[in-house]
Amino acid sequence: MDLLVLPSWAAARDDLTRACAAAAVTGFLSHVLYFIKGYRDMQAFHILVGHVLAYGGITAGVATQSGIGRAFVVSTAVFAAYLASLFTSIVTYRLFFHPLRRFPGPLAAKITRFYGPWTARNRQMHLEQMKLFKQYGNIVRIAPNELYIVSSDAIDKIHASKSKCRKKDAGVYNAMESQGDFNLDGMLTREDHRWRRQVWERAMTTKQLAVYENSTREVCHIWLDELASADGQPIDTTLLANLLTFEHMGKVGFSHDFGVLQQGKENAMLEYLQVMFGIMGQMGELVWPLPIFKGLGVSGDADKFDQLAQEMADRRLNSGKNHTNDIIGHFIEDLQSNKPLAFFSHKTLYLDSALILVAATDTIGVVLSYLLYHLASNPSYQDALLDQILPLFGLKIPGEFTAGDLSTLPLLDACINETMRLDNPVANNAARLTPPEGIQVDGTYIPGGISVRVPGYVLHRSEAAFERPEDFIPERWTTKPELVKDPKAFFPFLTGPNNCVGKRLAMNVMRLVVAYTIVNFRFRFAPGEDGTDIYAKAKNHLVIRAGPLKMVFTKRG
Repeated sequence: MDLLVLPSWAAARDDLTRACAAAAVTGFLSHVLYFIKGYRDMQAFHILVGHVLAYGGITAGVATQSGIGRAFVVSTAVFAAYLASLFTSIVTYRLFFHPLRRFPGPLAAKITRFYGPWTARNRQMHLEQMKLFKQYGNIVRIAPNELYIVSSDAIDKIHASKSKCRKKDAGVYNAMESQGDFNLDGMLTREDHRWRRQVWERAMTTKQLAVYENSTREVCHIWLDELASADGQPIDTTLLANLLTFEHMGKVGFSHDFGVLQQGKENAMLEYLQVMFGIMGQMGELVWPLPIFKGLGVSGDADKFDQLAQEMADRRLNSGKNHTNDIIGHFIEDLQSNKPLAFFSHKTLYLDSALILVAATDTIGVVLSYLLYHLASNPSYQDALLDQILPLFGLKIPGEFTAGDLSTLPLLDACINETMRLDNPVANNAARLTPPEGIQVDGTYIPGGISVRVPGYVLHRSEAAFERPEDFIPERWTTKPELVKDPKAFFPFLTGPNNCVGKRLAMNVMRLVVAYTIVNFRFRFAPGEDGTDIYAKAKNHLVIRAGPLKMVFTKRG
């Protein structure tokens, strides 16, 4: 009997060896014939399903011959051989044959995109990037097929109108697709983006901004009431500034009052937004899990936020108000026109409705938080601003400011610009894919088909671009221009056709909030507050969210 078993066992072993060898060849060919050929992140769910089905098929096939126990052993061994060969081929290629093999960067980043989540583990990816550039120089290989470039020349080569770099297949943009459509920020082609942006620009004309100012002033007065009601007690200005901007976008975006500023706490929509961005921030620009989450139906908070944004759009759409006194009114006008430019369906309306809330809430709120921090750290600027601002109070509207008047004050804009330089919430501008012929940046050739991005946080704090880059010096934008070595390095609102469409609105909001605050209050750090937490506890959730900052506001006499 033993003599019969031994040949049978040997034959089974030989069969398994041949199967593993075939699997190893398949793994190698999968890499060189498929995975190496282009951007595969958006196929991640189908790739996962295919591999699971293959594993199940092998297991089922062997089970009919040798039993389930043997089947799991065989299928696991075969898949281990396949995966070992696949990943050996991938790692070998990325280290020794990839077009970026000669660019400096951490070894782990050259091998795997999981280096991104590692750098984002503490949700302070922007600080990790600073360390990388100090160690490796101005061009760093941050992922197998991606470079971070600290250079004003890169801004022009990557983002300018004449650039041939594209969004498609560069990273997160592909994952922003929803039922075949994208919001304005996610649109992959310049032609589609151009038509959609035209509708947005109708909502951002000088005439429309003047209409929105009434809502901005209303929110400013609610803000002042909240500061006054604290009666000299410490206030978390980071939270309050974020609530202010969300309340503002409710009014300006949808003619809707959220009431969050008066309540002093986030509503469900803000909470979903923070959770959603927090998860994406911790993923460290890793894109391929997103289609898997979507395919498995586990993108819960994102879906809940989108649902609430859709309800906001439907409420406004069904209100019977046919006006364009808010941003969404322009979208509805285009949707309901005989020849719409870009809003051809309600789905498009819903996507850009969500973008209204996402684009302005954290960004403006973060800048205001840090601006108040800098003015409290440097109280002489409060006095200087008061001297310039006070003569404009009631100049055109009794008891009020106008954004137009405030835009003439060099020091006010200088303080805002200096805050955006030091603490721009968009630390990592989204990637672009280089054209097949590649690009030249500062004399260095960047091959084609490479994801490239300019980390604004790092460039804005670069000694090559700014003297004393870590210091808050508003005068660099007014009386001391020599402190700006490279003016092109300052790009808080991006540049080119994808620059921030709402930048004038954002500046108006910040000017008005600061002006009303300065005229009505003196402010300082609360007792026991040293201002460290606003940086130490900041979280990079795709946009940087400032840490808590306790301040005391004292009514001026």
